[in-house]
Amino acid sequence: MTAYSIIFIQLILPAQEPDLKDLIKLLHSNPVEENPSEKIELKSGVIFCTGKSPVALLNNKAAELMLKEKYSEAKELLMEGLTHASLFFPFRYNLGECCLFLDDLRGALLHFNKAKDIVPEYSKTFLRIGYIYQRWDMDSDAVMAFREALKRNVKELGSYILIGDIYFKRNQLEMAKKYYEATLKIQHRYPDGLLGQAKILFKEEKYFQSMLVIKSIKTDREYDKSLHYYYAEAAFKLRDYAVAAREYSKLLEFKNDRFFLTNSRSLIEHKLNLSIRFSEK
Repeated sequence: MTAYSIIFIQLILPAQEPDLKDLIKLLHSNPVEENPSEKIELKSGVIFCTGKSPVALLNNKAAELMLKEKYSEAKELLMEGLTHASLFFPFRYNLGECCLFLDDLRGALLHFNKAKDIVPEYSKTFLRIGYIYQRWDMDSDAVMAFREALKRNVKELGSYILIGDIYFKRNQLEMAKKYYEATLKIQHRYPDGLLGQAKILFKEEKYFQSMLVIKSIKTDREYDKSLHYYYAEAAFKLRDYAVAAREYSKLLEFKNDRFFLTNSRSLIEHKLNLSIRFSEK
């Protein structure tokens, strides 16, 4: 382990945070390359960190902006912080996320690779690197990155799902099924593993069975929001337009979700309008 040991604990912020200008001043007056005492927590794909140091507080301000979809503003803050703490892992990881949502894949890859070099044992960085390769249709490189994540954490369920998704995209459904089901052996009723099964049933045009599996998935914890897409699509195929409208509408509530990095919001809105129109006939 490096000095940046990764420990997930509840985010603790000081009761009164200094003004942003004060943080920038502190960074200028006390430049730091690293701060081993900081600990991190992943929240909705964004890294927060504990502690009251200028780098921690600046990172958390940027992270809050990211949760509000203010990626350009967050990126400016993080770039400012980076000039004084180039080895601070949360800055690099969050900059990668900002670049992803600003559709700067090359910038994202650069920062995630830097983050990987700083904390090579953090498996989720490899998932983001693999995701970028997926966007470039470099599936072999993507699978290699996902397998690197598994080397660091054999129970990194996201790695199995993402490899399964590549086979799913290639229509190699039996291989995809093996990876989806591997997650369920590790964690029974894992939401994204069940969703993988539902996606395969959908692809096989078993729409009713697909809906049954999706309805069994608990969504009171983190889950892949494309669940609502497949639920809506299956319902639409079965002419249950009221359910389809409900699920398309639910999907559109997650406007900040990664689903919309590769899927058209306007197309989903069009399908929602169609479902509403058909349900009223």
